[in-house]
Amino acid sequence: MIGEGWISEEALGIGLFCVIRYQNDFRQALIASVNHSGDSDSTGAITGNILGAYCGIDCIPKEWIQNTELIEEITQLANDLYQVYEDGDVWWRKYPGY
Repeated sequence: MIGEGWISEEALGIGLFCVIRYQNDFRQALIASVNHSGDSDSTGAITGNILGAYCGIDCIPKEWIQNTELIEEITQLANDLYQVYEDGDVWWRKYPGY
């Protein structure tokens, strides 16, 4: 009834449904979000991003984190985003605006 996720409102609807339905089970939310005949990569990405932001890294299965490429860089970027931008040389060297 929500659709197949081929257009943005359908993909968002499927992602939100899975987040609400399985808000305490990251693995089950992702499994549900990609097991349909539509645009499953988009619905999975939406679900994972929302639930990850809501629950944090501790809700993601450890074996998924261990097998992620560039996990140190991703973690550093996430921590920097959480901290909020600070105008100065350190930030400019890390994230030049050009």
